[in-house]
Amino acid sequence: MGQVQGLFPKFYYHGEVEAHQYLKGLLLSELAFANTSQPAEWNCTLQSSFESDTNNEDFSWDVFAKAIRPNLDEMHEQLGGKPNVRIEMTESWINVYKKGDSQEVHTHCGGDNTTFSCAYLLQYDPEVDAKFIFYNPDQNMHLGYFSKHYPVVNTWFPECKEGDILIFPSYLHHQVDTQREDSERITVSANFVMSTEIPLIKR
Repeated sequence: MGQVQGLFPKFYYHGEVEAHQYLKGLLLSELAFANTSQPAEWNCTLQSSFESDTNNEDFSWDVFAKAIRPNLDEMHEQLGGKPNVRIEMTESWINVYKKGDSQEVHTHCGGDNTTFSCAYLLQYDPEVDAKFIFYNPDQNMHLGYFSKHYPVVNTWFPECKEGDILIFPSYLHHQVDTQREDSERITVSANFVMSTEIPLIKR
């Protein structure tokens, strides 16, 4: 007899940001005076600092990067990453979802060697706010008759709470469902690249 084996598994990292309460107070106070708009090339409705010329000055992204460093390092270690490679943030922005807002299915793949992306739930009520959704990138399962005869998971809804962070390969399709309540759902998104560090030489 034999056993079905997994092949080419997909993954994402789900963790808690320890400095969440401090980050929330800091970033929300900065958001009150920041420039946001609906990005012209996004097929959705929300307010974001993504296209703002003052995004890097409006927010303390260095503090954010330092706060999520333990999460990045933990994921890197769990994936068996090389010790002389470090995950570095290249850009970050805030998204604000009000009633009726959503974000279309998209990826964060681009021409800047982006490897990972994240969604940090800065202000979020899991009981009423819109859900984050992952989509299965293996579209070949829909070819032929496989999906007609076997269970196929096409979407995944991570069970999140405020202060959680999701880190995932930038090629994974994902979206934000429609915000149906009057509350504001506020998240931070960011992209990351792999940086090779020169290991210390012991003498």
